[in-house]
Amino acid sequence: MKISGEFIFDGTRDEVWELFRDPEVLASALPGTQKINKISDTEYEGDINIRVGPIVGTFSGRILVSNEIPPESCTLTVEGSGKAGFLNGSGDVKFFEQGKDQTLMKYEGEAQIGGKLASVGQRLLDATSKSLTKMGLETINKTMQERRASK
Repeated sequence: MKISGEFIFDGTRDEVWELFRDPEVLASALPGTQKINKISDTEYEGDINIRVGPIVGTFSGRILVSNEIPPESCTLTVEGSGKAGFLNGSGDVKFFEQGKDQTLMKYEGEAQIGGKLASVGQRLLDATSKSLTKMGLETINKTMQERRASK
């Protein structure tokens, strides 16, 4: 499954980068996240509850951040599994300044899904991944706005 898109954040590129490297912000941005722990500067692990159509399950996984060029870009590699199946994926994330206080994020990658989770069909998987991504990015942007307002 291919994943791609873009999102505009209401903050500078440095501010957006900082939020993306904060495990608490990531945990709040991913719907269904039970926990996320920072293992090292480039590795996180956690548990998330996901519902895709009739399939519901808890997944445990890891996120590895590589090819970092702060605050311009990085590669994210995700590995997760649970009783309902597995997800493995990798993608590139790039941040572009858009004027004084906005940052454009572009992302592109691929994910492989297996087990019961894969049985729901490509269209439902695509719709769910787009919805979860949009909700997560909007939550990060809201956190950005709240932090900027409190300064």
